[in-house]
Amino acid sequence: MKYNNAFNGDDFSKYKIYLDSIKDKLSKIVYEFAYDVNRHNFEKTSLHDSWLKSFEVKTDFEKRLSTIKLVLLGAYHDREFHFLFKGVRQYNLNQAMQDISRDLLTFEIGIENNCYNESQKVFRAEFSMGEMVIYSDEIEIEEKFI
Repeated sequence: MKYNNAFNGDDFSKYKIYLDSIKDKLSKIVYEFAYDVNRHNFEKTSLHDSWLKSFEVKTDFEKRLSTIKLVLLGAYHDREFHFLFKGVRQYNLNQAMQDISRDLLTFEIGIENNCYNESQKVFRAEFSMGEMVIYSDEIEIEEKFI
């Protein structure tokens, strides 16, 4: 991870300090979700050990923008985390197919420049056998109990 290295033994407060520095660029829901330590630890509300349930990309080639819908199944299979990324200008999904649906280790949300040198929100997720990076103008998050 670029900012959140708590999973690798670093202090989680460093990521919180970073999030505080970009708080005005994130929606309240996204900021609170990323800031909540219980989304990063081993609790039921955490994304740790989530499975990738779906990854859907819709592209508007005229506008050169995509929308990505991402659904993660919580580790206890009692909830889903729905992410909607609007205004996607760059993304990367780098995983082995047999392992694509298993074991999210950690994630982070930040602000950085995409490949076009445009400032966007970035979502990074590290899986046991790969990673996902999505640059977008807007992130929406919804937790649904199943």
